Amino acid sequence: MCGIYGVLGRPGDPGTASTLERMDRTLLHRGPDGTGAVVRGPAALGCRRLAIIDVAGGAQPLTDETGDVTVVCNGEIYNHRALRRDLVARGHRFRSESDAEVLPHLYEERGPAFVDVLDGMFALALWDARRERLLLARDRLGEKPLYYAQTPSALLFASEPKALVAAGADRTPDWAALSRYLWTGCVAAPASAFRGVRQLPPAGRLVVQGEHARFDRYWDVAALLAGPALDLDLATAAREIRRELARSTEAALASDVPLGVFLSGGLDSTAVTALARRVCGPGLQTFAIGFEAPGFDERPYAELVARSLGTRHRALTITPALFLEGLRDLVPLLDEPLADPALVPTYLLARFARADVKVALSGEGGDELFAGYPTYLGGRFAPAYRRLPARGRRALHGLTPLLGASRSNTSLRYLLRRFLEEGDAPAVVRHRNWTGCFSREGLASIAAPGSPLVPPAVDDPGPARTEVDLLLGLDLAGHLPDDLLVKLDRASMAASLEARAPFLDHHLVELACRLPAELKLRGLVGKRVLRRAVDDLVPPAVRRRVKRGLTVPLAAWLAGPLRLFARDVLSRLDPRLVRPEAVKALFDAHVERRRDNRRELWALVMLQLWLER
Repeated sequence: MCGIYGVLGRPGDPGTASTLERMDRTLLHRGPDGTGAVVRGPAALGCRRLAIIDVAGGAQPLTDETGDVTVVCNGEIYNHRALRRDLVARGHRFRSESDAEVLPHLYEERGPAFVDVLDGMFALALWDARRERLLLARDRLGEKPLYYAQTPSALLFASEPKALVAAGADRTPDWAALSRYLWTGCVAAPASAFRGVRQLPPAGRLVVQGEHARFDRYWDVAALLAGPALDLDLATAAREIRRELARSTEAALASDVPLGVFLSGGLDSTAVTALARRVCGPGLQTFAIGFEAPGFDERPYAELVARSLGTRHRALTITPALFLEGLRDLVPLLDEPLADPALVPTYLLARFARADVKVALSGEGGDELFAGYPTYLGGRFAPAYRRLPARGRRALHGLTPLLGASRSNTSLRYLLRRFLEEGDAPAVVRHRNWTGCFSREGLASIAAPGSPLVPPAVDDPGPARTEVDLLLGLDLAGHLPDDLLVKLDRASMAASLEARAPFLDHHLVELACRLPAELKLRGLVGKRVLRRAVDDLVPPAVRRRVKRGLTVPLAAWLAGPLRLFARDVLSRLDPRLVRPEAVKALFDAHVERRRDNRRELWALVMLQLWLER
């Protein structure tokens, strides 16, 4: 795990060294264990290292035997040992045990297609000095970030936009991307929050040679959800899922430093913990967080699982004061606004775990693969709702104020109100409104006259086998890499901790995406096939749990202990962007419990904190 950066410019440019130093300093949190950089003609590559594999000998950049091919890599190549054995048999010589050292040798054998054989999470940059070719690539699901920018004198790339801005990239806000942020809660690839910075999308590969640049996607998750489904029954599919999850979890445990698991007590993290425990034994460490607010505290479930599995368990209680402390720590590191309030507790959990371990496994991805969110259930019912007479739908919609403003985002009252508010909308708009912040109409209503904040265009998701598969595709290609994995990467790396997600192994993803939707969601039950696959690993109390996820009591906090903080930040919003009276109306309605506006308010809070950076 590292922070990588580099420049492709003019050979012998005297400013390259100072540019590399500025970029390096901004990424210290991603790699506090060491730094290294090399200049090869017009290209310069650098790396801040968080040492995980071959702690003593795995410093980057790394080269092939001749020194012609140089690479820096952020992440982990889980199948590096098998790749190394094959390369050694073909005559390649290695200088270290680093997983990343297979990359330049693979490139020698396969050229830019070498990324096709990599299992893992990675963002990498490779310079071929003989051909004067730069290659940038990112893992299939987008676990590791990679950004780039073109300036008048050079092409810049780095793990985070702050390194590019420090090197001279245009820092003007990208208002189209920020408008979309206010709709979805995140900045979507390939855009960034800065007009002069782009991000390489998941499975993206960019090859620059001379005056020519070629971009392609070497893997496509949406195609898996549009192609023919596998003809498997529930029992057979569950056996295959179990086999792949056990394999991917064992692969993710490769480490030369202490590791543990983030354990929420939900189905996904419990399954990962149980499989990891079988490999690691009773010394496995698990970490959980909880809140004192009723309905938000997962510590009892996490402790139940830890006792059942016999792990060394520790838990952290997050108070409003600790939440604000974490937010203030994070704000200087955030290059882009992210409206997911779980960003802060994820960082606090990573910081808490970092006292004992350097790597932590996470259950991220299970819901998007196996239809675990209530929104998929809503998507299943929406077509039937739309077949009701228009007069009946209007009458039901008119009842939504009677449902009040629940402070819990998993209560039946809250879910029913959200469903009735959006049930008439097209599938993509409805799903984005359910999972995001402002509706497109809501954004238009708060934007000031002439504001650059405008309702964004609606996605064209392409074909899918069923509407459930369509929604899974939206999340696997959008919500997961643009929100959840950004949250996990930025929060963990802010604490200099590596987070790994076994559910996102691409072999497991390919299998899950080709399963029929009814094996995932049937009636009111989601994750059917996963529940069957891990039935013997998970205590009955966890199997029966309603999906909760890492939820923050933000609705109550914004009306209570965070009220003054939020009101102060919102008061500083530029009236050329948003109408102050509209923002005040949102805030007052929330505090007075007429409507739960936490999503909209928190999106504006995070936008303002980012703009002030």
